[in-house]
Formats: sequence, C-alpha cells, structure tokens
Amino acid sequence: MAKTAEAQPLDLPPVRVSRTLHAPREVVFKAWSSAEHVKRWFAPTGYSVPQATVDMRVGGAFEILMRAPDGVEHWVRGVFVEITPNERLELDLIVYENKRNPLFRAMTEARFADALGGTRLEVAQGATSCSTPSRPGWLRARRGDGRRRSTIFRWRFGTC
Repeated sequence: MAKTAEAQPLDLPPVRVSRTLHAPREVVFKAWSSAEHVKRWFAPTGYSVPQATVDMRVGGAFEILMRAPDGVEHWVRGVFVEITPNERLELDLIVYENKRNPLFRAMTEARFADALGGTRLEVAQGATSCSTPSRPGWLRARRGDGRRRSTIFRWRFGTC
C-alpha cells in the first residue's frame, strides 16, 4: 500500500464563487448528478473531460479526468460526503498530478437557492496540501473561466 504525505495547509485563502444561473434549482442541482452532465461544465475553458464517474449518493464516487490543451491530464477523485437534494452538496476531493501522486485535498461545498430569474449557486473550497502543489496550475484551475461552480472553502487537515 502506498504511503501518503501528511497534509499541510496551503498558503492560499479559501476560494468562494457565487453565480446566479438562469435555470430552476432542480436543473442546476442535476448538473452535478451524472458523468454526462459533469463532462459538459467541470473543466476550465480549453480543457476536455474524457472520463467521469459520478455516483450521487453519500460515499459515492466523484471522479473526473481533465485533459489540458497540451495533453497533460489532471485527475480529481473523491466522494460525496453530504447530499441534501436541490439544496446542498459536500464533496471530499483529492487532485492528482497523475493517477498516483496526490497534490492536494479539496473540501468542496455547493449550495443551491432560489433567486430572481433562476438559481443562486454558491461554491466554496478549502484545500490542504498532500505534497508540494503546483501553485500556478492550482490557481488557474480554481479561478476557471466563470463556467466553474462556486465553492465555499473549508480548511480541513489530515492526510490525502
């Protein structure tokens, strides 16, 4: 069994993103519910998502392979921690340099609320380092292009 490095706090503040989407709350929530839906929006502009597994149940898998325009692959693997239909999701995710080397752990919370004209999505994400993260790449991935979900970050410590 492979050893894992002890997680260390990253020196970045939590990322929080909010968007009002012109769709009913049930539709926005459903966008997180299947691999086919997630493949359409999860990655930054220019990236593709050739593989995804989404098993929306507590303990169910949330795994995404994002491929950069230069062919570099970035894996995100984790599980659903909490699901309150059409209101809240919490995921415990680990971002990998490749299939084997964890870079950081990201606790992600998504909240869904009715808003004038659609749904208010608030996403927060806090991260702990598993190793020495590629800071510029991490910042690019988190900031995205506006298509990314919003995340309320909570800092949690432990191991990856």
